[in-house]
Amino acid sequence: MVLASNSRGVACQSIIIIVDKPNHAALVRCCILSGRRLKIRAPMKSVSCTYIGHATTLIRLGQVNIITDPNFSRRTFFFFPRKVPLPFAPSDLPDLACVLLSHTHPDSLDFSSYKYISCGVPIVVPEGSERAVGKHLPNPVIELSHYADYELPDGTEITAVPVIHRSGRLSHLRYTKSNAYLIRQEGSGSVYFCSDSSYGPHFQEVGNLGPIDLALLPIGCYEPRWLLKNQHMTPTEAICAFEDLKARHMVPIHYGTFRITLEPLEAPAEWLENILLSRPDLSDRIHPLKPGESYTVEAKDA
Repeated sequence: MVLASNSRGVACQSIIIIVDKPNHAALVRCCILSGRRLKIRAPMKSVSCTYIGHATTLIRLGQVNIITDPNFSRRTFFFFPRKVPLPFAPSDLPDLACVLLSHTHPDSLDFSSYKYISCGVPIVVPEGSERAVGKHLPNPVIELSHYADYELPDGTEITAVPVIHRSGRLSHLRYTKSNAYLIRQEGSGSVYFCSDSSYGPHFQEVGNLGPIDLALLPIGCYEPRWLLKNQHMTPTEAICAFEDLKARHMVPIHYGTFRITLEPLEAPAEWLENILLSRPDLSDRIHPLKPGESYTVEAKDA
């Protein structure tokens, strides 16, 4: 167990729990990656995002690769089919520095997808979620409470920040906490990743922590509003969150892959497109991507 620091510089009781599972070290549970590993061509001093689908993205800061909420399955929540094929074979993933898990809902925590990820890659999870992850996977698990930090060996800093989204597996009585993450690497830039959240003052709070080069924000799974307004944002609310974060650029995520809620699969993208037509000032800052496409933001001093 390692005491965590607080991004605000205030003493807190946040902790990081690192579970190494030495008894699983000999398990060969990760597949052998092929020689055709996915390569993202980006300047050294930059941050980039490759959209894989739903909340699964490949973030690159300099030469560090981080994957978010990996889900490569044909279905989620047991019976919602993937509507758009994966843009590449998961076995072609590059070497990963860590996995960021936002929460434990099945569309974000898909255990079968971890067969493509080396068992030595650490998984960063919300506070209280290690028990849900660690009993199924041999990877090191790092629990982060809100505003706690975890530093990768190269110095990349990951900070867990708040969202408004109640999580859970089956009963919704356990593993209920969720995180967004702020990833910062000196010289390259910073990325904010939010898989699920309703709109709220926490976005402005995170925006005050420092500059954000690229914000990955969810725009789908919002209907019916009476049920989901406290769980998910609409595209209009996501734009408000983007402006509250004071981020330079935004890539929309969490849409167009699985139809989990009542709005048509293409509705979030169409709604966002209409917003951009009415807000030309945002057209060069918000970048919808198809699965497999990437967007790169160069460091300001590059």
